[in-house]
This record gives sequence, C-alpha cells and structure tokens, in this order.
Amino acid sequence: MKISMYIIAAASLTLAAAAIAQHAPAIVGQEKPNRAIEGEQIAAMPQPVPVLQDAKKARSLTIGDQAPKPNLQKILKGNTDFEGFTPGKVTVMEFWATWCGPCKAGMPHLSELQKEYKDQGVDIIGVSNEKLALVESFIAKPQWDKKTNYTIAVDRDGATNNAYMKAAKRSGIPCAFVVDGEGKVAWIGHPMSMDEPLKKIVAGDWDRDKFRTGYEKSQKAGRMMGDVRRAMRNAQSSKNYGPAMKMLNAAIAEMPDDANLKMMKFETMIGPMNDSEGYQTGWEILKANRDNAMMMNAIAWYTLDDAAVTDRDYEFAMAAAKAAEAASGGTNPAILDTLARAYYEMGNFDMAVKVQKKAVEKAGDDAMGESIRTQLKKYEAAAKAGRKTA
Repeated sequence: MKISMYIIAAASLTLAAAAIAQHAPAIVGQEKPNRAIEGEQIAAMPQPVPVLQDAKKARSLTIGDQAPKPNLQKILKGNTDFEGFTPGKVTVMEFWATWCGPCKAGMPHLSELQKEYKDQGVDIIGVSNEKLALVESFIAKPQWDKKTNYTIAVDRDGATNNAYMKAAKRSGIPCAFVVDGEGKVAWIGHPMSMDEPLKKIVAGDWDRDKFRTGYEKSQKAGRMMGDVRRAMRNAQSSKNYGPAMKMLNAAIAEMPDDANLKMMKFETMIGPMNDSEGYQTGWEILKANRDNAMMMNAIAWYTLDDAAVTDRDYEFAMAAAKAAEAASGGTNPAILDTLARAYYEMGNFDMAVKVQKKAVEKAGDDAMGESIRTQLKKYEAAAKAGRKTA
C-alpha cells in the first residue's frame, strides 16, 4: 500500500495551480491582493464591452481570448436571470456532471466562494452537459440542493461545452473558466485551485498575460506527455523502447525542468529497459527536487519495490528516502515505511525496526496501517536472526 509513482504535483506544469490528489479531475470521453475592491468600485471601472462570440462556433480557446457567450437550455437555481457576461463583473463558468465524484466533492467549496464574492458581483455558473431531467432530479435531492448554493444550469445540446471545454481542449472535469470584467478568459483550471487567482482577478491584480505564458507552456507539456505515454504503451507491447526513448529525450531537451518527463525516463530505464544508467537521471531528479517529499518517496519506493526493477541501487534509494523523510518532517507513515525498507534492504535491521516503529505510531487503522505493522514484524524477525527473512 504505497504512494503511487505518479503522485507528483501536476501543477508544477503551471504557474498558478496546485494538484490536489483527492480532487483529481474525472476524465470526459501566491500573493494575496494588496486591497479588496467592493462590487460598486468594480462596476465603476472603465471596461470595454465584451465582444461575445457564438457558443456554437468552433475555435480554440485560451487565456486572454474573449469568452464565448453561454448557450444554456435552462438555469435550475441561483441567478436565473443570467444571460451572459456583464462588463466589470467576474463570472466563473464551471463544468461538471452528476456522475463525477470530484465535481460533487467540490460543490461546497464553490458555494463558499459564491457566498464570499456575492456582494462583489461574481457569478459562479455550474454547467452540466447532461439531460435536463437527470440534472433536475439530481438537484431536487436535498443533499445536493443544500451543497449547491450557486447557479446551476444545463447546457443546450453541448453548445457551451463545445465552446469552452472542447475549444480549450480540456478533457477533465470539474474544470473552471474565470471570465474577467473585460469578458476575457483570465484563468482555466481545477476549481479547487481557483481561490487565489479568483481573488486577484476580482481585485484587479491579476497578471493575465503572465498566466497565459505559463498556461500555454503547461498545455504544451501535457500534450507532449500524452504523446510520450502513448509511445511508451506501444513500447511495452513491442518491447522496443528505442523510438519511445527518442521521443522522451526530445521532450526533455525541450522542457529540461519538467520532472514528470524525467521520472518517466528514470522508471523506464531502471525498470523494463534494465539500464542502470537510468540512475543518473534519478540522481538529477533527487538533486533538483529533494524538498518534494512525495516525489522523493516515489522514486525511492519504485527503486526498492517495483517488480520491473532487477538492478536495485540501494544507495540511491536510501538517499531519496532520507530526502523524503526530511522534507516531510518525519510525520508521514508511508514515507517512514519507505525509509525503513531501505534500511532493511541494506542490512541495517535495527534501524529498520526503529524507523518502522515510528511509521506504526503515525499509521492509521486502514489497510496501509496494517501493512506497515506487518512489515515491522518482518524487520523485528530479521533483527533477531541477523539476516533477511522471507
């Protein structure tokens, strides 16, 4: 029961978002502002009238573009008078579905944001692309009616979804588009990462152009990562990693600071390719990201435990595990479990027991906790016998 290799902050690809693992998107098919601006002040700001675009018109959509005019079939609750964007006012277009667990988990958060910004003219519009009757039935249930204290709407034949989600090439929900007072898209991302950007956008302190640069970089990185992963899947089937590695190395050359790409190279080389030179990439990752506890734990555990790895560099695993333990402050049971495993594999059974006992103290009563307690018994047996045990 370990933290997966790919629990890496996906937001390292952007300038403003943070990955929140428990709210990861479902797949379809910084600084605080210096001042707060009241709703009346925002309305008084000189703003150009937005040039609203037809929601049915196919186009690409990115930061700084004029926001397409929503084409909604029906607004079920909230601001039932909403028809489009008002100059000087901020609107959040949030896309969700009744079947989407992360969408439902984030509803109370959106309700809190709507309450916080209601007096400043902000509208949060939750748009579902499902059948009207289905969404009506969902919202009619008391538990969801209570959790959705913002505007809930149903799309008209997918028009708004096409204009936003498809045009922006976003495949995961929930996904939010913040439209600023100029009627332009100022931010796109997971709504759980929206708090600080929204605050700055409302306050007029948001650097839209700067965010666009980071956003477009992240989108390019995401597309490149998708291409590499497809190549890797083909390589796994054919057992020919040459073309995939060539593509991966080209991606790393173009984005040398992208840790996800280097993690993929590290895993592939020491795993299925059985190439010990992959540890050179591992040391590079460690040096550049030693303060990232989850990442350090991931590379340590992969080295120690993954079945694809036949040449295990325990010195490297120990270094990564110690970095993870230091970065986490010694309070994460999974990370302590990894460090104890490294001590065990290197034959220091007494230290394995000592660290594993700390892991047990921090562990819960779940399956992971049970696994940690089972491992402690194994390490105690090894310490008593003076050798590794089965």
